[in-house]
Amino acid sequence: MAPKLKAVIFDLDGTILDNEDIYARAFCSVLKARGISCENVKHISGIGVKENWERMKAELSLPEEPEDLASETQKFYLDHLPEIKIRPGFHKLVYFLRSQNVLVLLATSNIREIGQFVLEKMKISGLFDTKTFGDEVNRKKPAPDLFLAAIQKEHLLPNEVIVIEDSPSGIAAGRAANAKTWVIRTDRFTLGELTRANYIFPTFFELQRLLKQEIVV
Repeated sequence: MAPKLKAVIFDLDGTILDNEDIYARAFCSVLKARGISCENVKHISGIGVKENWERMKAELSLPEEPEDLASETQKFYLDHLPEIKIRPGFHKLVYFLRSQNVLVLLATSNIREIGQFVLEKMKISGLFDTKTFGDEVNRKKPAPDLFLAAIQKEHLLPNEVIVIEDSPSGIAAGRAANAKTWVIRTDRFTLGELTRANYIFPTFFELQRLLKQEIVV
């Protein structure tokens, strides 16, 4: 018999929140302010804002520090927070998990200051049993550290959880943590980029239908 499902770990950006377009615009805004076209420069979803700028600083020979570029990016993002929506079916899925005594966990590459602010503004902070933020670990996705930290907080084993993600880096992190990794597909990635996921779903509604079969009562 498969181990009983004890927790579901949600990624935040792109998974719960339909916000990757806002982040793309935020990075683009910072680049344009420096006279750089963002046509061929894309941020990598899931690895963290500062980590993206560390990569782009080297590629583009930017004079500013990654921390300053990240701060400017986050300001644009937070200024546009009212445009961001929660993906349909998320609340229903959380209520279902609660009814089955399955823990609802969050693991996000956001630093705590930004992540907690966004959660409170979106009125979803109280939905999670525990939250794990990017500044709690040494390595961001695609390393497994973030998910392993979330698992360890609840004294669980990787085979007792399901990770829900949206990006290739998140899939890699979930699989590296030896956890089942399911994906909500967005238009940001092709199916070919998501093939390492155990399952791919168009919305949370389809995901919940399969999840019912995973829960051993």
